[in-house]
Amino acid sequence: MKARRLIGLFIAVIFVLTTVATFAAGDSYVVIKDKRGICKVIKAKEKTPATIAGPFKTKEEAKKAKEKECPKASSKASKPSKATTPPKSSY
Repeated sequence: MKARRLIGLFIAVIFVLTTVATFAAGDSYVVIKDKRGICKVIKAKEKTPATIAGPFKTKEEAKKAKEKECPKASSKASKPSKATTPPKSSY
């Protein structure tokens, strides 16, 4: 009888510790790049095939890494393009 109680208590303690550890781990943030080349910060429990940086504990850390890994398109747009089109004639 005592052995059954000890085994039941042991199983209950293991269950509680596993549950607490699972919730304490929480989610993390990763930076991914999709098929179109757009970088995003998402919440994920583990790395994904599209992960380019991470995992990070906070979203702010992930955003900083996103800025570093994926330069913004606005910096590319500010540069003048080499190819210019001639003005259309009004003939």
